[in-house]
Amino acid sequence: MSRARTSSKAAGEAIEAEVLQRVDALEYVGDSEAEWHDARVNGVLDGRDTRLGSTPLLADGTPVEIKAAQRRLASGARGRYFIRQRQHERLVTESAAYLIAVYDPRTQRVLAMLAVPASIIDELLPDGWTAVAGDRAEKGYRQLAWSRLFDPETVEGSP
Repeated sequence: MSRARTSSKAAGEAIEAEVLQRVDALEYVGDSEAEWHDARVNGVLDGRDTRLGSTPLLADGTPVEIKAAQRRLASGARGRYFIRQRQHERLVTESAAYLIAVYDPRTQRVLAMLAVPASIIDELLPDGWTAVAGDRAEKGYRQLAWSRLFDPETVEGSP
């Protein structure tokens, strides 16, 4: 059965829902409560449901932004996370974290997840914020390939 093309926003929402379902220590935060993150830790996120990067646990109440990238784009390139400057700076200031996911665009299923403090992502981002015009207008953003955070062989399997 072939799937219709899914918008990046719809795909992101589907992956966010799967992450929230799979990670017991996360609870959803709606945009009416906070537009700068998707979830918060409820209890302690200690690595039972997802790998943790650079920290042994995330404490109760820690804001978490869920980011998803496709395993491979239609071009064949590895997917990238779109990091927005204003949101990212707030996450760093609030000692928040990202829950980074890689997913298969055909099945819309999560292949790998990693929780990482926003301050660590800050160190991995390329220099300089880029502007976007048009319908996705954003004052500043950076892109980060998922392969900077995950071993490609672990996500994609052996060549």
